[in-house]
Amino acid sequence: MELLEFYEKVESHAELKGIGIDRAEADKPCVIVAHGKSGLTTKLPIAAIEKADWEIILDVLTGKREPLALQHMTRVVGYFSRVENWNQSKIGELKDRHKGNYAVTATV
Repeated sequence: MELLEFYEKVESHAELKGIGIDRAEADKPCVIVAHGKSGLTTKLPIAAIEKADWEIILDVLTGKREPLALQHMTRVVGYFSRVENWNQSKIGELKDRHKGNYAVTATV
């Protein structure tokens, strides 16, 4: 989801209020959103917002779903690990793998 679209949806939602942006970690800026009904305040990484659908994000913000739905897991390194813990080279390797043209072809 585009960040501007995310902001518009949060501001137009009756129970959500955008609090601000946390730039404590320069490489992982986060958006802070409060849910008025539950009192829940959630810090969402901008990278997670850009990858997720609004329905998933809304469920996380309103407390209907665990925030783990927004974490990216992969098995590139031979075991499952969170991408957020990786250095820039490993993330580059993951992006290169996503560019591959993988297909299964039938042979006779």
